[in-house]
Amino acid sequence: MSIISKILTTSFILLPMLALADVPKWQIDSNESKLGFIAIQNNAPVKGSFKTVNGTIDFSPDDLKQCKINITVDMSSVNASYQELVSTLKMSDWLDVTKYKEATFTSKEVTKVKDNTYQAKGELQIRDKKLPLAVDFTVDDYKKDKFHVKGETKIKRTAFGVGQGDWASTDEIKDEVTVNFDLSIKSIN
Repeated sequence: MSIISKILTTSFILLPMLALADVPKWQIDSNESKLGFIAIQNNAPVKGSFKTVNGTIDFSPDDLKQCKINITVDMSSVNASYQELVSTLKMSDWLDVTKYKEATFTSKEVTKVKDNTYQAKGELQIRDKKLPLAVDFTVDDYKKDKFHVKGETKIKRTAFGVGQGDWASTDEIKDEVTVNFDLSIKSIN
């Protein structure tokens, strides 16, 4: 094998590894980020949030095939407008934060929808249930050291076992819950 053939062969072998190394690594700035939800109880919206959301993201708009998203939510950080609701959500019939301390989202694929809008397909785990989920999000103010992500998705609470026993019926508290997020992302490279 000639020297040129060896160089070309080595280049083709190393190229995919170099591409992997080029995807920037990011983390969620939990102090500057918001993760909220809106449920419907007796035909009225009930809003809440989680104070602690963390995660790592491998993301480049120029190399979506290498993108990975891993987000973790501290379920005990649930917050709402009144303490009785917070206490109820932490109970075993709801989030059961003693037994299930975290919820996670892990992407399997990220695709561009249009301009600065993307879709992450992956799996969401709440309690002991892991289900597929597609999340649309926009990326704003993309710079080499930070960017901003906003989005929204809908989930069915009963599919994850949230609201059991007397709360399993969707008559009083609807099944669909809107999850919205406004995340500040910073570089860890």
